[in-house]
Amino acid sequence: MSIETNSKHFCPWAALLIGLSFAASGTTPTPFLTGQLWAATRPETTIPSAAIPDDVQLVNADTDPTLRIPVAHYAVLRLGIAGVLSGSLGWLEINGNTVRYLAAMRAGRLGEKDIGFEYSRTEITGLKLDSHGTSFQVRGDHRKMAEFKAQRAEHYFAYLAPNHWNAPPSSSVVQTDGDYTALIVRALENFSGVAVEIKAKQQAVAPPPAVVRPAAAPALKPEPPPSPPEVVLVAPSGASENGTVQANESPLAIRGVAMDNSGLPTVTVNGAPAALRPKDAHAVEFWSEPLPLQPGDNPVQIIASSSAHVEAKLAFTIHYAPKTAPVNSKALDKADIISLLAGGVPASRVAQILKDRGIKFVPTADDLNVIRSAGGTDDLIEVIQKAALHP
Repeated sequence: MSIETNSKHFCPWAALLIGLSFAASGTTPTPFLTGQLWAATRPETTIPSAAIPDDVQLVNADTDPTLRIPVAHYAVLRLGIAGVLSGSLGWLEINGNTVRYLAAMRAGRLGEKDIGFEYSRTEITGLKLDSHGTSFQVRGDHRKMAEFKAQRAEHYFAYLAPNHWNAPPSSSVVQTDGDYTALIVRALENFSGVAVEIKAKQQAVAPPPAVVRPAAAPALKPEPPPSPPEVVLVAPSGASENGTVQANESPLAIRGVAMDNSGLPTVTVNGAPAALRPKDAHAVEFWSEPLPLQPGDNPVQIIASSSAHVEAKLAFTIHYAPKTAPVNSKALDKADIISLLAGGVPASRVAQILKDRGIKFVPTADDLNVIRSAGGTDDLIEVIQKAALHP
């Protein structure tokens, strides 16, 4: 993966944050909607090479190291010469194989909601660092992404601490945050090196082991581990842990509320990120894309994850029994059709009767051959097949 740098005074993170701020207030500027970057007004500064903020986390350091970086994000999804803009605040997760973005808060009233993504690192191309902004494109991105198909996806990121997510883009704390955006490029270019740095930093600040002396006071009890988030389901009604609910319509959206004392949790439904709408500082309303159901049992798993990476899981089953259309008492079965043909009723007249009344059986190839032998014409066979498709 090659990296491009640009010493010009272009500041994608500032354009991103300013655009998101205008979008939140309902007055999105035209240059932002067209994906153009705004020129920064503050002078060029030296981009740090090794600065790592305290809230950049290394998860599963010994098994599957994953960097978790709080960011502001927007994406331009190209459809020919036009584009669809989405933006949000959330978490960028990078490991040795993939790059994943989890949207936590939607940015204002943009045209499309930010649904997040997960790409293989081999798909990423055109990685660039313009002053304090990071951007990249996704090679061959022809996959269906929620409400639209992207011919080409362009992603823009800026580091932004979670406690600054509501700060205006012109504030000094946001400008200071921008100095750390170069870390995103470093993590994409040299993931293992950055992971080693953060692991060493975490070990350096770890408290020394307690030394127990005979005359010392009794050791304090350790603080209890953080509690997992709480999930309350709203739809489907009556769903509970390991329970089964009945449904006769498909597709079906899953809705609920997730709460956590440490902040806003993230939620997935059957592995896909759910849409989120904050209700207050500790609760979000979530909903899934409509889930297509298969007749019978359909398992559903909801996972809510806190900022401390403590998870709460809720699993249940939806038993789908499609509604059946009422049987037409005047409809004909196979024996009725053969009886009419054997009684001398013309095949054209039998076909007209079937158009008016329909059939109450699913004809097989053998059934159609028997009807032909009884005097059924090709036109009659065609009427029977259409009636079977549209009872």
